[in-house]
This record gives sequence, C-alpha cells and structure tokens, in this order.
Amino acid sequence: MRTELREKGVEFLDHPTTRVGKAYQVFSLVLIFASVFQVVLAAKNPELIGKYQTLFVSVEKVILLFFTVDLLLRVILYKKKFKYLFSFYGLVDILTVVPGIVGLFFPLWNSSWIRILRIFRVGRALRTTGSGGVFGGLNGQLIPFIAGAIGFKSLLLVLEEEQWWPEIKDLGVMLGVVGFALAVLLGTKLRLVNSRMYSIEDAVCRIVGALRLMRNNEIVRTVVDDWAECFEGTVRNPTPVDIAHMRAITDDLVAEFERASIGGPNIAGFSRDVAYVLHRVTAHSPVAYERFLKYVTFTYTATVVFVVPGLTGFLASVLVVYTLLGMYLLIDDMDRPLEYSENSFIAADLGPLTVFNEKRTT
Repeated sequence: MRTELREKGVEFLDHPTTRVGKAYQVFSLVLIFASVFQVVLAAKNPELIGKYQTLFVSVEKVILLFFTVDLLLRVILYKKKFKYLFSFYGLVDILTVVPGIVGLFFPLWNSSWIRILRIFRVGRALRTTGSGGVFGGLNGQLIPFIAGAIGFKSLLLVLEEEQWWPEIKDLGVMLGVVGFALAVLLGTKLRLVNSRMYSIEDAVCRIVGALRLMRNNEIVRTVVDDWAECFEGTVRNPTPVDIAHMRAITDDLVAEFERASIGGPNIAGFSRDVAYVLHRVTAHSPVAYERFLKYVTFTYTATVVFVVPGLTGFLASVLVVYTLLGMYLLIDDMDRPLEYSENSFIAADLGPLTVFNEKRTT
C-alpha cells in the first residue's frame, strides 16, 4: 500500500494524468512566472514594490512555501533521492528554495543577489513539457525557449539598472529590415512546403484512383491489394530500406500489369505518382537554405532578447520567441509531410489510401 501511494505521488508530480495533477503543474508554472515578474518589477519599478511591499512580500512567501513543499515531497517520494538532488531539476529547486528560506530567518541574507536567484525557477518550466508534462505539441516545444528567454531577459533587466551596463540605441531600423528579410525567408519556405504537401495528397488520390480501376481485373486484384497495404505502411513509417524495398515491389507490380496486358496512360501516371511520393518521403529543403534560415532566426531572436531594453524588450522577447521560433518549428515539421510520429504537427492526409485498404478487409 505504501509503495502504491509513493508511485501515485511520483506520478502526480512528474507524469500527471488526472485533472488535479495537470492543474498542479499549470499552477506551478503560473507561480514560476509570477515570481520572475516580481523580480522584474523590483528592478524596473522599485517605488511600486515599496508602496505595496506587504502584498509583494506575502505573495513571495506563498510562492516560496509552495516550492518548499514541492521540494520536500520529491525528497520524500523519490527512491533515488541523492540522484534527484544532484540532477538539473534538483539543483534548480535547491537554488531557488534554500536561499529564500535562509532569507526569512536571516534578513541580512535577503539581499538583491539572492532575490535574483528566483529567476532560475524558470528551469522548472521544463517539467511541464514533453511526454510527462501538461503541455505537448508545438506549445510544449516552445515553452523551454520561452522560459529561457524570460529568465535571461529578466536577468538583463536587473543588470540594466547598473551604471556599467552599456546602453544600445537606434536599433529600430536594423531590426525592422532584418525582421522583414526573415519574414520573406519563412514565407518562401512555407509556400514551398505547403505546395509540396498538397501535391503529395493529390498524387495519393491519383494513385488510389488507378488502384480502384486495376483492382477490377481479377488477375491482378490480390497483387494490387498487397501492394496498396505495403505502400501505406511504407509512407507512414518510412526508412531508406523500406523505400528501396517499395520501389522494387512497384517494379514487380508493373511487370505483373504487363503480363496481364494492362497498360496505357493510367499505368504510366500511376508509376510516376508512386515514384514522386516515394521520393518526397525523404526529400527536404536544401541544406544551405535550411541552415541559413535557422541561423538567421535564432540570431535575430537572440538579438531582440539581448539588446531591446526595458519592459518593452521583455514583452518583445516573449512575442518574438513564441512567433518566430513557433513559425520555424511549424514550417520545419511541414517539411516532413509524410512523418506520422507522435511529435509530428502537420502531415499529408492519406485518408483515400486508408479507406481503400479498409474496404479491402471488410
């Protein structure tokens, strides 16, 4: 019974499946960003913090209590306690909890540099992503980047208040020009991969149309059905070996058509469409274009995070990371239109081929 409770507790903290567990992770994420936002306000608007000091101190104590209890629960429930404490998440938990507790009992310790340690709580945001987190899909992949941008930008906002920090001005034109060029690059790739995905869907529809006609011939019906099933399995889980095997099977199928005296434009179009789809299974954008787009996207994003000052820069950093990196990851996924893994966002619709194979088995 005790082991079962331990396992349920670990599942609640790390791999929530219930609404309460998922709400707990979302609430922890809200507290993480609220804590970081307090640090930003303390650096950029200390008058507001001083005016409502009691409120902000109370909120920070509640946040500190929450993460202290979370840390204690993990130490109690985890079997490998020392492995957790010396892991990335364990060090983040200790770094953001212990100094706060020390500051409560020894106010002299509660200096500005200790409060800055709260920024490292953004590392806990990684727990909400991935297979064990609440946020999956595109948002799940973006949260680590957003959390990193928020944490790094918050640290920069604190440093901006120091006299030795350099002030960079007149970047609007430069950022605007580079941003426009980046939009052109992303738009060009989006248009190309979108056209490629639709052309694959059209080719699949033509392949299925040809299969329906050829299936009416009793001589090749069994061969056609076996080929269609193998073809769908190949394009849904493509590997270089499977692609090569599928090309060989297609050649054998065309040879069967010739022996059955089946020919004409339909067979020629069928062979061409199959060759096109099998080629596009592994085809991607040119490597040089892909690398340049990646470098420009990440460099532009890092520049905005680093040089745009103040709260405007803080909001711009979050927006740029979410928008530009989101577009990059989404378009990059569309560049693999025949990938049907759990981490795939957008893929070509193989519905007509699936329906054809299902009718065969019914």
